[in-house]
Amino acid sequence: MALRRLVLTLALLATACSAQVSSGGARVGDVDAGTLDGGDGDAAPAGACNQRVLYLSFEGQTLTRGRSDATTNTAEWMTDTTGTAPPYHNGDADRATQIRDITDGVRARLAGFPITVVTTRPASGEYIMVVLGGRAGQVKSAFGGAVNRLDCDDSRHNDVAWIADSVAPTTHVINSVIGAVGFGLGLTATLKPSDCMCGWDNDCNADNASPCTLGTAIARDPAARQLCTGAAATQDEVATLRTAFCGKP
Repeated sequence: MALRRLVLTLALLATACSAQVSSGGARVGDVDAGTLDGGDGDAAPAGACNQRVLYLSFEGQTLTRGRSDATTNTAEWMTDTTGTAPPYHNGDADRATQIRDITDGVRARLAGFPITVVTTRPASGEYIMVVLGGRAGQVKSAFGGAVNRLDCDDSRHNDVAWIADSVAPTTHVINSVIGAVGFGLGLTATLKPSDCMCGWDNDCNADNASPCTLGTAIARDPAARQLCTGAAATQDEVATLRTAFCGKP
């Protein structure tokens, strides 16, 4: 049952708000996700958006508490000064296959924008970093499964999110990546079980057996534990990601 539903507790940190994904997830069919051109390695898909890159960090990462910035490895959601995520599923015999499946899955889900997804840190430019690996205590997260800072106005362009080793199966990991990115762009929790934002600090029970969806007019949960003041009752999740990564809705 622990993997079907993670405990969601509002963490009020001195510097920022954050949230963990529950067992939520489902399909990204609303984005017309397809396959990437030349999907091997870190090559950008044809016509890729160039405002930001999504960097999946699997090889371990030390983080410091501070204004969220992937370029300096600082995260506002941390509960202590420093923490370190070990390499993702370190020691697993099929670790390389797991990493490949997660990376390919995230690329395929975001191909409809298209967003460049890499596993090597970009040398320049803006990028969102999602660190995968370890337990909450190791990275000093108040949440056990996944965490990012809710950035209502997207003022932190280089977000830092984290996802635990315990999140499974692969579809759940991919859904968590999409949800973490959205939360860092100001998307708040929804009550639609198939939506990528279901379970982000609310009581929505998401279906992580299926790929999650991103919609164009999805109702925000007004009872979510973290909300954006003055935000509309609905959110355009597709336009939010497109604006952040492509520079236009």
